[in-house]
Amino acid sequence: MYYTPALGWGIFMTVYTLMPRASLPQQLLNMNDKLLHLGIYFFTASLIYLARQRYNLRRPLSARFLWNSFFICLLYGGLIELLQHFFVTNRHGEWLDFVANGLGALLALLTFQKLARSNT
Repeated sequence: MYYTPALGWGIFMTVYTLMPRASLPQQLLNMNDKLLHLGIYFFTASLIYLARQRYNLRRPLSARFLWNSFFICLLYGGLIELLQHFFVTNRHGEWLDFVANGLGALLALLTFQKLARSNT
């Protein structure tokens, strides 16, 4: 139940990232692409972290969970980049998008872990 927002966000994100470029809102196309990727994956990793914490930030999570969450975000981001490149009209996968995805996830996990440690 706690993972419902993360799963809902994942579905929403999948739909939008696999849409043809012409179908995307103009506001998204006007944004800095790399910052958008970073923000999307920061939010994704945040939802995963918060679900695991059951929305209580008083205890830090294990390093194993943090690494697993990071790799889930990284693998998902890589899969989306590959799908965009090979199957979506007027879209292409980019290594720098993949890096921005991973950086966003890593920043979120480190930020929340730091907050949890400061609350103990």
